[in-house]
Amino acid sequence: MADTARQVLGMLGSRAACVVLSVVTSAVIARSLEPEGRGIYYMAVTVATTATMLGHLSGEQAQSALWTDAERREALVGNSVPLALVLGTLSGLAATALVAVIGPETLDLPGQYLVMVACLSVPLGIASNYTGNIALLRGRVRVANWSMLAGALAQCAAVAALSASERLSVVAALIVWVAAGSVPLLVFTAVGAASGRRRDLKLARTTVATGARYHLGPASVFLLLNADIYMLSAFAGAREVGIYSLAVGLAGYSRMLADVVSQVMLKRQFNASDTESADVTVRITRYTILLALASALALTLAAPVLVSAVYGAAYTDAVPLVMLLAPGVMALGASRLPSAYLLRLRRARLVVLPSVIALAVNIALNVLLIPVWGAAGCALASSLAYVLLAAFQTRLFARMTGIQARRLVPSAADLLALLTSARHCVPGKRAAASPTPDSRHLSAGPPPL
Repeated sequence: MADTARQVLGMLGSRAACVVLSVVTSAVIARSLEPEGRGIYYMAVTVATTATMLGHLSGEQAQSALWTDAERREALVGNSVPLALVLGTLSGLAATALVAVIGPETLDLPGQYLVMVACLSVPLGIASNYTGNIALLRGRVRVANWSMLAGALAQCAAVAALSASERLSVVAALIVWVAAGSVPLLVFTAVGAASGRRRDLKLARTTVATGARYHLGPASVFLLLNADIYMLSAFAGAREVGIYSLAVGLAGYSRMLADVVSQVMLKRQFNASDTESADVTVRITRYTILLALASALALTLAAPVLVSAVYGAAYTDAVPLVMLLAPGVMALGASRLPSAYLLRLRRARLVVLPSVIALAVNIALNVLLIPVWGAAGCALASSLAYVLLAAFQTRLFARMTGIQARRLVPSAADLLALLTSARHCVPGKRAAASPTPDSRHLSAGPPPL
């Protein structure tokens, strides 16, 4: 799996660079706006992100499910941008109208204009998601890497320049965020990664209908990851949101390694047969568990120093929140491949049911714990719900494939193979020669990643 390892390391390098740029951007915003200003900024971003994630109608999942039909692929590519822009425009307008009805002060926002600015990102975000998924399904991992890196670099440079000139306000930060969100789409368009000659209105309707069947699942997962922000805002205010959202962002970095592996493996999961896909899912999940565990441990140890040194003393309360969130975020990262396999089966209930149950548990725990422990209760509730979702998805994968769940548990041999593969892919090191894996090798012992 040398090619896979190189793709993983390539995407990991891009993600690492994006994380560094993201940390710099976040630190500049945090220090310039202080916790309350950061909370207002993050609340507006959360509204727009919610509109994006609810309005995309699980188009990426539909693309992946329909991609197994080779005759539809060209039209799926051609439909991606027009369909995304239509859905995104409608979703952005709906979100702006909803906040106007309930009143921006309900979300601790000083004015409706912040939501209007933030929601300009919605059609661009959905288009970037659709085209990025198409690029990964086509195996164009390098293009996906460059698109992410370009967007992160653009945002970091603009925020740093505004801060240096003392012109970084909440509105300015939002405008930069919206503009940076369009960069990945521009990259995909420039290199033709998501361009197709065919457009098929009937297939577009099929894509929307297919995505809608699954949408309650991904929508519930997104709300599971973000409903706590809305609830904390209602119970505690903008300052707590500013601190808690920082902890959420830092904890999310620990998913990077597992997310990279799952994205690189997307093509193999959806292009192979059911049996081959299940076997690949089992073997690579063992590696993602190791990577997720190592990432969570590293972040937990680094958080006390990282927060105070990078973000300032005003954010020290985020450290225990990171530690509370880490187990749940680690579980989500480790279960990425089994959850993707469930999508491949085209049985909506397998995707929807675990997510809805975890969301309901999360909301109930937040209602109980936030009034008692504030942001710490919010972090604990979310972490427990994340673990529940990961356990549910893993159990369903084992039941649907007939594979014992214990086969997903990594061994010492998996750790050794992972370390060996990483060492061989380091520049200057010569990797051991190995044949290109095919279906005959998929049932063999764990190969180097």
